[in-house]
Amino acid sequence: MTTPHPLAPSVTTAKKELFLLAARTLAANGVQDLDDRFASLVDQLAVNEATWVRGLIDWTRRQPALRGFGLALAVEFMHARMVAGLGVPAERRELIDNLLTRADEPGELLAQWIRRHGGSIPKSVRAGVADAVARLYDEVALLTYDDGDAAMPFSEVIALTHPKPIGRIQNEIFQYAAVRRRGSHPIPESLATLRARAQLEAIPADRRLRTLERPDAGGVFVKAAMTWRQVRDWLGGTMTDKAWAVVAPPMSYRERLAHLPDFDRAGLSDEVADWLSAELAAQKSVKRGRALPVEIFAGYRSVPSSRWSWALEQAMEHSLDQVPALPGRTVVLVDRSEPMSEPVSEGSPLTRADAAAVFGAALASRAASADLVECGRVTGTVPVGDGDRLLETVGRLCEPGGGQTVARALRAHVRGHDRVVVLTHPAAAVEAAEAVTVPGHEHIITDVSDAWFAAIPHVEMARTGAWPF
Repeated sequence: MTTPHPLAPSVTTAKKELFLLAARTLAANGVQDLDDRFASLVDQLAVNEATWVRGLIDWTRRQPALRGFGLALAVEFMHARMVAGLGVPAERRELIDNLLTRADEPGELLAQWIRRHGGSIPKSVRAGVADAVARLYDEVALLTYDDGDAAMPFSEVIALTHPKPIGRIQNEIFQYAAVRRRGSHPIPESLATLRARAQLEAIPADRRLRTLERPDAGGVFVKAAMTWRQVRDWLGGTMTDKAWAVVAPPMSYRERLAHLPDFDRAGLSDEVADWLSAELAAQKSVKRGRALPVEIFAGYRSVPSSRWSWALEQAMEHSLDQVPALPGRTVVLVDRSEPMSEPVSEGSPLTRADAAAVFGAALASRAASADLVECGRVTGTVPVGDGDRLLETVGRLCEPGGGQTVARALRAHVRGHDRVVVLTHPAAAVEAAEAVTVPGHEHIITDVSDAWFAAIPHVEMARTGAWPF
């Protein structure tokens, strides 16, 4: 949570309130229930501030954590405009075609429309979805997204929107998508990826591990468009060192981080581990993977093996480039009291104190001017030097313990700061908010994660009405 101080600039306009919902969705990493208030705000702005809402929709689509928010926003925007008799069909068709960028999204948009506004889908909406389907549906999309988790099966999307296939191969994809859920049907010769997948599925379970012995094993799975999860399921959950070696190259950066313990348990060879370490340490890999300090530190803590340590230390330094450089004067208060000793979540290698320490140190090291303060066994300022490595700063914080002293620490250390960031436990949130007695930007965060790096500056934009689009 983030708790705005009562004296801070209030969210008095619909635009500020709607953008604050987006910022809080960023903080929740996309997990947000959008209620009737969300719909009411969009309804109001769709009529009076259509250009601004279009800008917000475009901006959300550039934020991975706001993918679902952007789809919901677009659905409410289009519906409100239609009810008000505003806009033309071509406008809605173009908006949808530009909005949908992933092959599961046509079904998600249609499912969202039906859930919110019933099964009568306007022709212009169906036309926009059809345009996107023709652009997005291919063999890999069918194998990746048309499964039991899909908001709507590809076959249903096609039946509802009647997209015009581009060429013979896509026509056969559309036809096969329609029939494959109704039993076993032959795969057309032209659909090489689907046929490659079917050939792998036909291999008896007790012979599948032998496939990993093939010199071209990696290429076999790539040709069949199998993700690491699908390979794991295909192997019945048996992931050997060779299995991980085969699936590791196409895995995302964050997937590799999460599975470092699995690599060690399986006895991944030094040759593959060295290659993976180089990839984890590379600045371009960290940037491309959108990896951030807390998640990398979780990977660091999850593996006792020293084979990954150097790479992850380098990655943490590179990840600071993606931490916002907050302007003005900032105080970052890291709660180190006993309640912060509990795990971030079940099975997490990090405690609340760990996550708060890494987040606070990273935020303070990047800010224009920051005071990093800890409170717990001791209360005081923690030095943050210009040339210090992130782990050095984290290591200066005392071990967690002692009682709650957040309010006292705030009263002692907040002196003319433009911003206060408190990283604490839920039980201390109200006390912390009440202890901040000067107007400005206050963020009382009790669920510390990397998502807050993006959320903090956007919450401040919502309060001041400064938009990033």
